[in-house]
Amino acid sequence: MGYGLRVRNAAGEIQIDSQYRNMEYTEGATGVSLAGSASIAIASSPLPPLILIRPNTDYACSNAFLTLSSGNYTNFGMGCQYNATTTFDWRCYRQTITNSSGYGLRIKDPSGNLVFHSAASYFKIKSINSVSVSAPSFSSIYNNSPPYTDVTHSNDSNPYYILQPNGFWITDAQEFWQGFAVWKFFNCRIGIKKLSATSVRVTWYPIILYTIPGNPSGVNTGWNPTYKLVVCEI
Repeated sequence: MGYGLRVRNAAGEIQIDSQYRNMEYTEGATGVSLAGSASIAIASSPLPPLILIRPNTDYACSNAFLTLSSGNYTNFGMGCQYNATTTFDWRCYRQTITNSSGYGLRIKDPSGNLVFHSAASYFKIKSINSVSVSAPSFSSIYNNSPPYTDVTHSNDSNPYYILQPNGFWITDAQEFWQGFAVWKFFNCRIGIKKLSATSVRVTWYPIILYTIPGNPSGVNTGWNPTYKLVVCEI
């Protein structure tokens, strides 16, 4: 065992130490409108952002991507159902960068990087849930009944969430007659939808409805791993 400061919680888990840099709150917004998809600007920085989201009760949404430009992270992407509009709240966290001036407790690692500052705002991980969701079919999405798994967090009200990884699925194709035969299929993403202050639904939502003149190949496939839903207190 080396030297340094370690602060543990009641479960014996390390909360603060002198090696790992904590993630502090840098920016965020509430009630942000989302129509299908959006790229949200954040402060340009080489420090990777960790985005926490809080969805609404009408449609599922998810954090889809990060934009890296000239070595700086400048945007994060959000998605919801392609023909819908919802709102969501978000908060961005990065490695501790609070100015070291002023009062408070400051902890640095052996390289002099600030790892904790008592003036900064941090979040707490309240639970980490492993979630499995069946792959969607065309009919389940078309009939607005996609597969889902509900998660309840009775002791945590209106938290923020992290859902990873970003699963996707191309559904099977169905034939329709529009004066001639066409085939339709959905491109879907995994996301979260608020059910109540203490529960959330992990489910699929369509980002694109394809309509093509021929029977497609390469459908009914995608990536649907076991997901981690992190419940966060701010």
